[in-house]
Amino acid sequence: MKTLKTYRLIALVLLLCACSADNDNDGVNFANATSREGCPNVTGPTAVYWDAANGIPAPFTSIPIMQGAKTRFTHSFPNINMSFDFPQGYTATEIAVPNSAFGVDLRRSNNNAQNKVFFRYYPVVSFNTTNIDQIRAFFINDLLANEYGFNGIPTLDCATPNQTVDFGGITRTVSNRAIRFGNTRAIISVAVVPTPLGSSASISISAGPINEYDSLVMNVFFPITFELLLPDRENLSDRDNDGVPDIFDIAPDNPNVS
Repeated sequence: MKTLKTYRLIALVLLLCACSADNDNDGVNFANATSREGCPNVTGPTAVYWDAANGIPAPFTSIPIMQGAKTRFTHSFPNINMSFDFPQGYTATEIAVPNSAFGVDLRRSNNNAQNKVFFRYYPVVSFNTTNIDQIRAFFINDLLANEYGFNGIPTLDCATPNQTVDFGGITRTVSNRAIRFGNTRAIISVAVVPTPLGSSASISISAGPINEYDSLVMNVFFPITFELLLPDRENLSDRDNDGVPDIFDIAPDNPNVS
């Protein structure tokens, strides 16, 4: 998991040719995007986000950083370095089960399914099965029934074949889905690594109203994802104090250029 995280970060850094704390330009650049992975049912920032879930780096020209009033979440488990900003009006619920699971659930408008935003990130969840289809189905059913009270059949917008990669004898299988149900769109990513007692899964879910999903991608989901890729960004050198770390700043000694 750490190796994949490093590869994704390197790919992101290579694509950041001019860095600032403003996401507006990329929102415009992504407005007419189509999926390079090949899903015809998502466009704009949603297509870029779907592609990123499938290992295709987003073509950012600026670092996606949380804008406006925000709150900081930091996981209580020691030594996992899991911390990120989230917008005010959202509630973060820590998941901390020793030797079994850790992560966070982030919610907005929890009691209003029409306006609800739900973001789930579990880097590690232990299962007694290695069947990724069963694990993915478990989390999708939990999302539908327990988070949104939806009892119907969701529309499947995008699906990729399960992909297995070998990292020095350790296999990692990934499965992604983009679905719609009611007023909500969700992108679900599941990765599974076999263990002696079953498997260790990584789960990412990003759900929200269809009519504002593109905005959520640019202003919530991508900024959080970036911080999860580089959780110690706040501690990086920033000589000109413009809010952009020197390694991403095209003019690290000029606070008027970032």
